Amino acid sequence: MSTLFKNRLINLVWIAVTLAFAAVVFFPYYWMFASALEGSSIYQFPPNLWPAEPNLDSFWTVITGNQVPVWMKNSFFVASTVSLFCAVISINGAYALSRFKTGATRFFTGIILFTQMLPAALIVVPLFVIFQQLGLYDSLTGVSIALTSFILPVSTWLLKGFFDQIPVEIEQQAMIDGCSRLGAFYRVTLPLALPGLVVVIVLGFIAGWDEFFLARTLTASQDNWVLAVGLTSFQGEYTIEWNEMMAAAVIFTMPALFFFMFVQRYLVAGLAAGGVKD
Repeated sequence: MSTLFKNRLINLVWIAVTLAFAAVVFFPYYWMFASALEGSSIYQFPPNLWPAEPNLDSFWTVITGNQVPVWMKNSFFVASTVSLFCAVISINGAYALSRFKTGATRFFTGIILFTQMLPAALIVVPLFVIFQQLGLYDSLTGVSIALTSFILPVSTWLLKGFFDQIPVEIEQQAMIDGCSRLGAFYRVTLPLALPGLVVVIVLGFIAGWDEFFLARTLTASQDNWVLAVGLTSFQGEYTIEWNEMMAAAVIFTMPALFFFMFVQRYLVAGLAAGGVKD
């Protein structure tokens, strides 16, 4: 057996393994879409791998017959607000931790890492009480603030890695040329850290779009539900509207899927750049 034939055989084996793993990963999404197209035969056993009578009735029902568009709008508001909050706040915090290396900043850096050890279930009860007292309970703004408090430490630590890779001499040269420290930051340093900022925005948006636990705990009225919470309303006491639930899940998945496909290369490049140390 020649070496060329062995290499081709090994490549074919790896391709087959990769396709098998891809099938395992994508099958739940296919089954979700197929179930949304299925009619009454969704309850038959054994199930059909392809819908027996495919139709779009479930999609039409969830779009026109309930609050799915409202929940989609709420999800977009929370995701956009969280990404904006994380980007604006983490820029300042990460820059300070990167440039001002003192005992206080090192201590604060350790505190940031320590906060990631605390589960959300431990903090949600104090948040619930505080938000009730501040009038933020049952509001999308309250959900956005609560989720930002969980995502912000990761965003700050991640963006700090990007600032660490930018030589401080570049800022000093800009200040020699007449820029203030703030001007050098916004005109020189921040544009160089733009890939990291993109990563922070993407992570904040995806976290806000998928949020369930905090949104379910800190909201009561259905008008303030996000779609991840609204999906649970298709489950009744004795029955589950599987067709409509799957249709709503497909609608919920599409925006995040297209968004991630659009920014995937920037996300991967940004994560790789932020993980490099001199």
